[in-house]
Amino acid sequence: MTQSAIEILDISHNFGGIQVLSALNFKVTDGAIVGLLGPNGSGKSTLFNVLSGFIKPAKGDALLFGRPLNALSVEQRCAHGMLRTFQTPKLFENMTVLENLMAGAYSQSTGGLLAGMFAIPSARNEMIRMRNMAEALASRFGLTAVLHEKAGKLTGGQRRLLEIVRVYATAPKVLMLDEPSTGLSAEEIVQLMNLLKLFNSEGMTIFLVSHDMHLMSIASEVHVLYFGELIASGSMEEVKRNALVREVYLGA
Repeated sequence: MTQSAIEILDISHNFGGIQVLSALNFKVTDGAIVGLLGPNGSGKSTLFNVLSGFIKPAKGDALLFGRPLNALSVEQRCAHGMLRTFQTPKLFENMTVLENLMAGAYSQSTGGLLAGMFAIPSARNEMIRMRNMAEALASRFGLTAVLHEKAGKLTGGQRRLLEIVRVYATAPKVLMLDEPSTGLSAEEIVQLMNLLKLFNSEGMTIFLVSHDMHLMSIASEVHVLYFGELIASGSMEEVKRNALVREVYLGA
């Protein structure tokens, strides 16, 4: 039986009486790249905010590897392996690329805050390990040339890459990406696709929101929202052939 990384159970939500999510029920298969499609205002980002803990749903819950999410804080969800990115990259703007990557590596640190404050030998060794890890990530993913640049000075493509690699450094089980191709060139989108396929090949579940049909082609399963309701699920080809999807999303 196929295991679910995320199981969405009757989730509904509204803002000021406006229904934005309506009794959603679907699963995100463990180890898959799963897409979430829908026009603007369909509820995609709201669902991501519910799943990641920034919004508590008016009704329903979700399971992360069988664990109910409503009772967990944002930090606890991260600790259990769920991390996300945002439509606009969230970086430490005044920190260098190296420092941003080290911040991601810190979640894998075995040292504690007090140890770091008092600079005991184990903490110094841990800082060296984190720096080495950050430098290795920069080398692997093409960020070495900007390693000592402030994040705020990077191009849009570099910022997006840094955000995703920093999240990768935390070793998430489930990576949720909200419109990651926004502002990227065609070449950068291809690089992003290859990056996500690499992460997935290493066992990471990818849950992806995007309007970019080319980027969404890497998804093995797709769910489509329209005004907060689930209107279709299946492979990308099945969804493309769905008459209702073609009418409300593809304009056919």
